[in-house]
Amino acid sequence: MREEVTGPADDTMAVRRARATGGDLEHRILARAATLGERSGLMSAIHSRRQHIRLIALIAMTIAIMGGAGAASAVLGDGTHPVNVIWAISGLLGFHAITLLLWLIGRWLPLGASGSLAGQLWLQLQARLGAGPALTSVLQAHSSIAQQTGASYWWLGRVSHALWLATLSAALLTLVFLLATRRYGFVWETTILPADVFVQLTQILGALPAALGITMPDATMVLNAGETSGIDADRHAWSAWLVASVLLYGALPRAAALVICQFRWHRAQRAFRLDLDLPAYATLQARLMPNVEHSGISSAAPARLPSFHAAHHTTGAGDGRCLMALELADDLAWPPTGFSRAFDAGRIDSRDARHQALDHLAQHSAERLLLAIDARLSPDRGALALIAELSRYADDTAVWFYGQPADTTRMAHWRDGLQQIGLADDHIVDSADLARAWVEANHG
Repeated sequence: MREEVTGPADDTMAVRRARATGGDLEHRILARAATLGERSGLMSAIHSRRQHIRLIALIAMTIAIMGGAGAASAVLGDGTHPVNVIWAISGLLGFHAITLLLWLIGRWLPLGASGSLAGQLWLQLQARLGAGPALTSVLQAHSSIAQQTGASYWWLGRVSHALWLATLSAALLTLVFLLATRRYGFVWETTILPADVFVQLTQILGALPAALGITMPDATMVLNAGETSGIDADRHAWSAWLVASVLLYGALPRAAALVICQFRWHRAQRAFRLDLDLPAYATLQARLMPNVEHSGISSAAPARLPSFHAAHHTTGAGDGRCLMALELADDLAWPPTGFSRAFDAGRIDSRDARHQALDHLAQHSAERLLLAIDARLSPDRGALALIAELSRYADDTAVWFYGQPADTTRMAHWRDGLQQIGLADDHIVDSADLARAWVEANHG
């Protein structure tokens, strides 16, 4: 029973609400989707996803901070042994530099379009936490929108850079704390490389800090590293070199990349538009933006309603019994059960359908015309004028309250409106049995 109710009926309500909001087609599609999302549980899934994101972010940030602090502690040690500066800088910046380089070249390579390893792990965690049909649909929709806008790279990049920034910031703070509270000596070691390699490497990494006024190890300090590890000036220079390298080549580039990704992601969100050329949206357009909102109103209401034509004889070849539907909601089956399909003259849901119905009746007038209306909708001048106009082309016309509202006040409004155009009460039927009896009765 629940499935039946949440099918077309819910969609009909969503369509009505969307049409009531006005605006262009995209606005109405989004309004319809919001209504359907509330009833189908998707909005609840979106709320759950946000909670999952907060939980995942907390866990991931905790791991990143612990990883950064642990890496800094590992490369410095407990102070009982000299710090190998090559191992220290490689351990702190090596994997960061590789992943940052892969992210940069991934902007132009298909294999990197998905963002990063950290971003992919983030998606997998979201899919595993609280997995369910509604949440799966939300994740798929989010991924689809990101791909359509080309924003997947920036969205997943935000995740990667945020985690790396947390890692490097934790490492940087741990370095400063340990260097401030322990006494370390610094050495470099090699078996096959010449000493000039380490001199050049140190000077290359120290060029930017030196330009900022930070004292860096000179060539003599590099060549004598280990032998003069007890000199405080050398210790300070190597400490500054290590801290400045992590800050300038680690944390700051990740922070800049994070800001860029955040900006590009928000810009992609603002620029996103629905592809209204898709077949599904073309179908929705006929329902959300019909040529005529209510049985053909597209201009100002007439000052005086036309008169209903009852019990008159039309000219031309009669078309027997005729059954038409005026602006019925989707939850009202058409043609109705129990009626001969030979009577069905179709639905009038748009301006074109209205013109076709009038043209058909003008050429082939009906003996008895039964107009089925959705009495759950409020009567308006356009609907009443159309009923009066259709009655011109039939010997006898009646109105059937096919969709009956629970509120009898709405039906009373319809009766008042129909009486204004001259329709008598005996030409108004409110049940399928009476409607069938009327259309099948002999014309008197």
